[in-house]
Amino acid sequence: MINRISYHLLKIAVACLSSCIFLFACENNVNEVKALGARVGGIDVGKDVAIYLSTDGKITAKLMAPLMNKYLLDSGKMIEFPNHLNVDFYKDSLIIESKLYAKYAKYIESENKVFLRDDVVVYNILGDTLWCKEMYWDQNTNMFHTDKDVIVKQHNPIAKIYGKGFEANQNLTDIHILKPQSNSYAIISDSSGLNPQK
Repeated sequence: MINRISYHLLKIAVACLSSCIFLFACENNVNEVKALGARVGGIDVGKDVAIYLSTDGKITAKLMAPLMNKYLLDSGKMIEFPNHLNVDFYKDSLIIESKLYAKYAKYIESENKVFLRDDVVVYNILGDTLWCKEMYWDQNTNMFHTDKDVIVKQHNPIAKIYGKGFEANQNLTDIHILKPQSNSYAIISDSSGLNPQK
């Protein structure tokens, strides 16, 4: 009989001890619980990233940046490159056709556009170069555009064009300045000294 009473007391003691441990383990600080609801959302951070873009199975561009922040709970699904971005644009057989550099870039996935600012430079293998303070890169059309100031240096004809606003394709073979400025110039070769064919 004493063994039976000891057994029941032991069961009750184990149950009470287990309950105390369970309650102690579930204890939360009220301020910590409130802080959880106040958080803005998580950020995935990537360092020394290289991202390849492709169309129809062909690599079209390589993005490189020392730091990438992906905002997980952002409705626009934004990815930010706060410490500069370099992009190589490729032809069919991975030959670099043009390059882009910006000190800051922000990719907005919902619009499939990249906003670039601070010393934006694009140049191609032919020697054409475009400088601006900020612009958009539309990945749907593979075009650059802005309504801000721009400087374009072209190799053929030799020209330096200052303007406000432009549209251009990624390899800079088709550049349209919206409002050219008067201080622009072009050097056109003179064909009058050539002998006509006889």
